Amino acid sequence: MIAFDTNYLVRHIVQDDEEQCKIVASVLASESQEERAIRILDLVLLETSWVLQAVYGFDRKAWAQVLEELLEDSAFSFDDPVRLRAIIKLYRKGKADFADYLIVGTARSEALELRTFDKKLLKEIA
Repeated sequence: MIAFDTNYLVRHIVQDDEEQCKIVASVLASESQEERAIRILDLVLLETSWVLQAVYGFDRKAWAQVLEELLEDSAFSFDDPVRLRAIIKLYRKGKADFADYLIVGTARSEALELRTFDKKLLKEIA
């Protein structure tokens, strides 16, 4: 199994560099032909969120839509798809950054009590 780094995932999503996109498409086709899913790590999602929003101007709704499409694509696998769906749900309803919800979701999935000074986030997730 292989994993995509942020730059591969961003190329797949935004299709903005013809040469690099061909490479990504080739990897996707090769892995798909072998019936192997490409792993997308939570850290890559975190960084991709930042890149798409800060560099490419994606808003919350667009990023959430991309996440849902990636989850539905059998070409990809994730650290914890159930947790990621819960995180997307929180992110769609809330006001915090994707990173905040990823932290909350990960802590919850590991039965950890999250400590933060972010009072708005604590109130929202209570």
